[in-house]
Amino acid sequence: MTLLNDLPRPGSARLAVRVTPDALRRIRGGHPWLFDGSITTVNGSSVPTTSATAPGTAGDLAVIFDDERRFAAIGLWDPASPIRVKLLHHGSPTTIDAAWFAERLATAVGRRRPLAESATGPAPTTGYRLVHGENDALPGLVVDRYGHVLVVKLYSAAWVPHLADVVPALLRLVPSRSVVLRLARALSEQPLHGLAEGTTLHGSDVDAPVPFLEHGLHFEADVLRGQKTGFFLDQRDNRALVGAASSGARVLDVFSCTGGFSVHAAAGGARSVLSVDSSPAATLAARANMQLNTDIAAVAACRHSVTVGEAFGVLEDLGSQRGRF
Repeated sequence: MTLLNDLPRPGSARLAVRVTPDALRRIRGGHPWLFDGSITTVNGSSVPTTSATAPGTAGDLAVIFDDERRFAAIGLWDPASPIRVKLLHHGSPTTIDAAWFAERLATAVGRRRPLAESATGPAPTTGYRLVHGENDALPGLVVDRYGHVLVVKLYSAAWVPHLADVVPALLRLVPSRSVVLRLARALSEQPLHGLAEGTTLHGSDVDAPVPFLEHGLHFEADVLRGQKTGFFLDQRDNRALVGAASSGARVLDVFSCTGGFSVHAAAGGARSVLSVDSSPAATLAARANMQLNTDIAAVAACRHSVTVGEAFGVLEDLGSQRGRF
């Protein structure tokens, strides 16, 4: 944890923030964001809304008060973002510390317990989202699990000073061999105290695609360079639906990426599957993921082919050839 221990910690002082009446109404309704243009004062002074002159540093705790100095919410200050505060808690005052983060993360992980328990069932799933940002009241923070590897994706530099609390709490909840950092594009030009895309936050470096299971099917994810955190985990249920509808069909998987839908279709009994994507690397991964499952009779019997090309151009070509799927 040396890397995490070397990161700056949030300042001990809290920023006192007042906002417009409309923003206050939204905050009291539970909205997870406070925009820069809705802020009227910080620490009693009016402030410009541009990030270059905004007070505070990323990750400072900002407390939202009403005009009577009553607490409304608390969140993470992000002076480089138009979403100036990522709100963590609404209503009554609370202390945001390591124990608070541990409890909030435990709640998020608990929501995914049925997926974790499926790992010992007949159709195990070991690749899924553990922490879903705003949906888990942790705006700007995503955590995905791929087998024994966790991928933490940040959408705000405000989370950097809190990683020393977040990562150990995650590891207590979901013991893992490695934790890898991914960054939203908006963070690429921001100073992150030595952190970069693909930094290993815990454990051994990941130098190969990471294996995981989805509904009992085998996949690999490139957690360092792949889209999102390596796989479109949010499409898990849709892939299962496609698999259930594919028996005897000729399936066209457009924008196939690494072949998630293609593999499910083949396992569901498709006669053939054509995977189309503009990325040669993605179509290679689709082939590899299909090959991982050829011990399943339906997958072995399915004719799988790939086409590298711009999707709409490929569709026009298939239409002119009267291709039917």
